[in-house]
Formats: sequence, C-alpha cells, structure tokens
Amino acid sequence: MYSEIDGTHYKQMLIGAYQAFKENYEKINELNVFPVPDGDTGTNMLNTLRSMYSMIVNNDSEFIGVIAETAATGAIMGARGNSGVILSQIIQGLAKGLRGKKQASSRQMGKAFQYGILYAYRSVVKPVEGTILTVARGIARGTRDVTRTERDFSNVLRKAIQSGQEALAQTPEQLPILKEANVVDAGGQGLLLFLEGCLAGLTGEVSITQEQVPAAVKKLQVKGETFSIDYPYCTEFILQPAKIKGAEARKVLEAWGESMVVAEGTNLLKVHIHTQRPGHVLDMAADWGTLHDIKVDNMMDQFERNKNIARSNEKKALGLLAVVSGDGWEEIMKNMHAEVLSGGQTMNPSVQEIMQALDALYADNYIILPNNKNIILAAKQAQKILGEKLQIVPTANPAEGAAVAMQYDPNNDVTSNVERMCEELEHIRAAGITQAVRDSSVDGVKIAKDDYMGIISGERVITATELSDVLADVLEKLVSMQPDAELITLYYGADLDEMQANELLAQAQAKHTNIDLELQYGGQSLYPFFISIE
Repeated sequence: MYSEIDGTHYKQMLIGAYQAFKENYEKINELNVFPVPDGDTGTNMLNTLRSMYSMIVNNDSEFIGVIAETAATGAIMGARGNSGVILSQIIQGLAKGLRGKKQASSRQMGKAFQYGILYAYRSVVKPVEGTILTVARGIARGTRDVTRTERDFSNVLRKAIQSGQEALAQTPEQLPILKEANVVDAGGQGLLLFLEGCLAGLTGEVSITQEQVPAAVKKLQVKGETFSIDYPYCTEFILQPAKIKGAEARKVLEAWGESMVVAEGTNLLKVHIHTQRPGHVLDMAADWGTLHDIKVDNMMDQFERNKNIARSNEKKALGLLAVVSGDGWEEIMKNMHAEVLSGGQTMNPSVQEIMQALDALYADNYIILPNNKNIILAAKQAQKILGEKLQIVPTANPAEGAAVAMQYDPNNDVTSNVERMCEELEHIRAAGITQAVRDSSVDGVKIAKDDYMGIISGERVITATELSDVLADVLEKLVSMQPDAELITLYYGADLDEMQANELLAQAQAKHTNIDLELQYGGQSLYPFFISIE
C-alpha cells in the first residue's frame, strides 16, 4: 500500500512519466488535428519532462517537497509549446502543494494535484473546452471524493486515470474540430500519459532506465557560495537561548531548502540555509527560541549585479527579440534592429532559451515577437519571471513579425513601441502555406496527404494539389479581407529556389495589378511561403 509518498516515491513517479513519454510521444503527435508537419504536442511535452528529469535524476532527497520544487524548476525552465507550458504549470502546482513536506498522505497528494490543475488554468488567459484543461478539470472532479477516503495513492492515481479517460472521450463533443477529425485532444491524451507513467513509476510496473542528461538549470555562484534558483534566499540567524537541539532543527529545516548548516553551541544554534521561503523559516525558528543577527540576502540579485558589473558592453534601454528560423529571416530581423532566437515550426524554444536570449540582449526592457502561436505561452512564462521588463507582441507567424518589427524604434520607450507595434498587428493579415502530412478533414474541407494547405487565422483552410493554385487562392482571400491593401510580401522558404519563387511571384502580380507584390527570401523549412498583406 502506498499510503505515504516520500521523495523517493515521487521521484520514481516523475521518472516513470518521463519514460512513458519517451516511448509514446509520437502517438501524441499523431493526434494533432491540423495535419501540418509541425504538429508537435508530444515532442514539446517530452522535452519539458526531459528538462524536469535532468534536475531530479541525481537528487536523492527523501523529502517530497525538495524533489517537487526541483522538478518544478526543471519543468518550468524547459517548458516548450503550449502543451509543455501547461504541463509545467501542473508540476509547479504540485510543488506548491507539497512544499516543506517530507512525505505526503494520499489526501495531501490529492490536494497537491488540485493545486496543479489551478496553476494550469491560470496559465491560459482564455481556457477552451475540449482541451488538456478540460481533461485536467475532469481528473480533479473525478478524484475529489476518493482522495478523502482512499489511503492508497496508487488507487487514487487509477481513479484519476479513469476520470481523465472519461473526460478525454468527451473532448470531440466539446470541440467540433476534434469530432470532424475523429480524434481526441492531443494535450489531454498527453496528460493521461503523464498520469499513467506516474502510476507505473510508483508501483514499479515499468523498468526505469537512467539516462545521462545535463542539468537544465546549473547552479550559480555568489561570493564563493553555490546556489540553485529554487532556493535563492541565503538566510542566517542565531537562536539564543535555543529550545531545540541541532539534530531536531536540521530534520525540520531540511525540507525547506539546501546548503543547510546548523552549528550548535552552549544554549544556542547558528543556522545557515538557502531557501525559497525565508519568512516561513524565520516564523518556525521564532518558536524555537529568541532570534538574533537575522540576515536574508537575495543571491539571485547579487548574481545579476555581479554579472552586470563584469560585462564590458553598455546596457541598452530597450531590446527586441524575434523568434524565427531560416537564414533569410535572421537577416530580415537583424536589419530591423532585432536580435534573433532560433525557433519556430518544430523548434519551439524553451522558457530557459528565451530567458538566455533576453539576457544576452542586456537591456533594461525587452519586447519579444514569438512569431508562432505555440511559443506565446512560453514567452508569457518568461514574462512571469521578468515582470514588466518584458512585453509581448503576440505575433503568430514570421510575416506578422516582420510587419510589426518595421514599427520598432530602439530610440523610443517601450510603451510607445508596444502600442505602435500592436496597432500594426491589428491592421495586417498574414498566412502560411505548407503541405499536409496525412489525410484529414478540417472545417468541412477534405485534405489529402501531400496537399498544399493555405492557412489564414480565423478562416477555413485552402487546399490544392499544386502550390501555385493554393498561392493564388490565398492571395485572393487576403485581398478580399484587405481591399484597400497596397502591399503583399511573399517570404519564400528553403525548399523553393529563387527562380521558382520569382515565377510564382510573376503569376500572382499578373492577377493583382493594382497591388505591389514583393518577394523576400525567408529560408524557413516546411512552409514554402509566409505571406503578409497591408
């Protein structure tokens, strides 16, 4: 019976989940409704869990709170794509519910999972029914009663999986696009796979194979002391007189941080600990005796100050970061004063990669252009960490990004830049053209494998067997949406040569003589064209 879950149990659960994804992530990818080559829900969730795994695999703490917080740090910093970010938020919520505990009862674990669901919902501004969040809510409702009476947590997990399966089965009825494609939600299926892996890891039903993965978040150093971002507050104090023995203090404090030193003297204790909750540590210590010489330092602030002092370049007032892939796009964005983070279709950057790219910009304030709907949540997670220093202009493809980047003025303040860029985003329309990776049906449109697909946000997909036909239909649609437009820009990808692209441009210009058409090399993979009209 698994009536008490400690750090070792929880670590096994999370590693079991990671292993389940390693073996099954491609099945999750296949559930993506749109048959585009960048349908990578399973891959993003796998990479998020790989980052989590890298942080816990060598951590042998028996305290579930310590393992949970370390896992959450790895998951959050490694989160990729919308599905990965939502999964990381569930893991973070679990950590909040387990904070400070050496072990947790079945009921406490159930409450921690409720926290996880709450955090996941908070990560999405407008939750949509029929998605991973619907499945998560179904799991929470289905296990609410059983957690009050069931002492064996493995049985709680079994009930959670059953409830999740029932909720997942309803997703096609809640989201018409799923019903039409005859699939369930990919993210919801991924959440069930996570729980199934947790159960297998807990009960030993899976053979855990250890993998060498570099830690996603390395330890930092300030004044000779190493620390992790999980526990950034160096907290020191003296208890005199002390009502507690050193061994007892160590036992309690071990669940609340790392690098703990408890020195015992005559009727006194001197305590040093790196913690996430210095106020809580001090509240506990106040019950153990009289506090003296209290000192709390934010080591992350000290680390950032030292790093800034060591930099030779001058700090900028404002920096612009664009997420794009392709050598043409890199040149385009750099010509518009943006720094580039490689990413996009099939290459969603993690939260940590976004943070590192922003750090390299070395500015007081930042603006980011995600240029992909599946990167926006990761950018928002970075915004949670940086606060108002980071502003997001929610561009959904590189063509939108290029249009709004033209409004960027590095000599102006962040507020006026964001206002101007968001106003431009409201006025332009953009599209992408790619090829279907399988037979499908979307919004009543039958799509055959290898068909070309024109995708315009909010519009029915346009399909044909020939690229020229899809391009012509996409341009007709865009012009009908922007009848007063003066310019159409075509960004061609790596799979087209310049001659082919110019031939297609000439055909399009012959049909739209009253609008200027411009051709630029983007060099993106998978998408022959990105298009903007303004």
